[in-house]
Amino acid sequence: MTDSLAQAAVFYPGIPVSNVTTLKDPLLSIADAIDAGDGRRFTASMRALTHGCNACHISLERSFIAIGLPTDQPPPANQIFAPTGKAPKK
Repeated sequence: MTDSLAQAAVFYPGIPVSNVTTLKDPLLSIADAIDAGDGRRFTASMRALTHGCNACHISLERSFIAIGLPTDQPPPANQIFAPTGKAPKK
C-alpha cells in the first residue's frame, strides 16, 4: 500500500504531500494490529485508512473512486462502484 501511494504521487503530481503522508499512521497501525493479533485495533485502523483514502479522493475531485471496508462476501473487494451518493453505508 505504501508503494502504491508513492506511485500515485509520481503519476499524479497534483496530489498534496499531506494527502499521502497522513495515511502513514493508519498503515503502521494496521501492521501493528496484525502483529499483535488485535482484531478491534485492526478494524479501527482499517476504518481510519478507508476514511483517509476517501478524503483524498474527494479533495482531488475524484469521489467516484470510493473505498469501503472489505467484506467476506464475494467478490472480496473494497471498491464501491455505485454512483456518487448511492454507495452503501458500511
